Amino acid sequence: MICPPQKIDHIDSGLDFAHTAFSMPPMQSAKTVWLISDEKKGHENQSLGLVQALGQHARITPVRLSIKNIPARWRDLFWTSTRLRQALKLYPHPDLIIGAGSRTHIPMLACKRATQAPTIVLMAPAHGFSNCFDRCIVPQHDQRRGSRIIPTLGALNTVVPAAQRRPDSGLILIGGPSKHHGWDATTLQQQIEHILIADPKTQWTLTDSRRTPEASIQAIEAAFGSQVKIQRVNDCAPGWLAQQLSSVEKCWVTEDSVSMIYEALSGGARVGILPVPRKRSKARILRGLEDLIASQRVHIFKRGQAQLNAHNTHPPLAEAQRVAALIASDFF
Repeated sequence: MICPPQKIDHIDSGLDFAHTAFSMPPMQSAKTVWLISDEKKGHENQSLGLVQALGQHARITPVRLSIKNIPARWRDLFWTSTRLRQALKLYPHPDLIIGAGSRTHIPMLACKRATQAPTIVLMAPAHGFSNCFDRCIVPQHDQRRGSRIIPTLGALNTVVPAAQRRPDSGLILIGGPSKHHGWDATTLQQQIEHILIADPKTQWTLTDSRRTPEASIQAIEAAFGSQVKIQRVNDCAPGWLAQQLSSVEKCWVTEDSVSMIYEALSGGARVGILPVPRKRSKARILRGLEDLIASQRVHIFKRGQAQLNAHNTHPPLAEAQRVAALIASDFF
């Protein structure tokens, strides 16, 4: 089982460490895992997904360290300062250090030097720095190679399939303008209308994101509020979306919400993609999306093809579980 965290900062993720249990030998000593956090929920979600999956292989004591509380500098990569040493004494000695996001790299490596614990970084570090970490968990569309690289289909996450799916249930997840995508509110509204006409028996819930333009969600609410339950992201309880994705039969996601696409696939739902304008046709992140379409893991929206078969011919993605098995084998 995952032990209650010791001296752990607050984690607002929906993952309850203290009540997540696995069938492990009762006398096995717990492994202390440090999660180095840059305070970004998306990055933290990746780390939590790996920690959750590691709990299937060992009893885990997770300890969250914000980079705000790690006084690490470049010089701490070569010798550990007294200031850093004193700060790290507040936490139990780690068996493993995990982090995601470029701002965690120096703190992670400084902690590695101070504790000699192996480091697992999620997302690709700068070229030339991969060998500084013990393992690098990198989406395969980044096309990174190396003995310490573990490529994954998308980013890791905390979503796992529920034992049973809610019949006639569906999600519509809309994002907003991003680095790689523009936005077309009129076309999106037409897509939603086609989905509702093609699949009237499904009980749809629609939720926005922090990138969704306010005018877009208000227009959708005015047009479809009587047909669709609108769940605003700011009103969602922690872990609400992960719970929904684990149990719904169908899920439509706007193309810009790449992490949500992989989370929906991890939940085992039948997933459809709502195209939005692309700014860059050859971006790395779009290569991954094109691979999903080519392998028929996702259904691309087209007029006249707006219905998702509830049965998914592909098994749910289990990348966090696959990676955790490799990490546990190598370091536990």
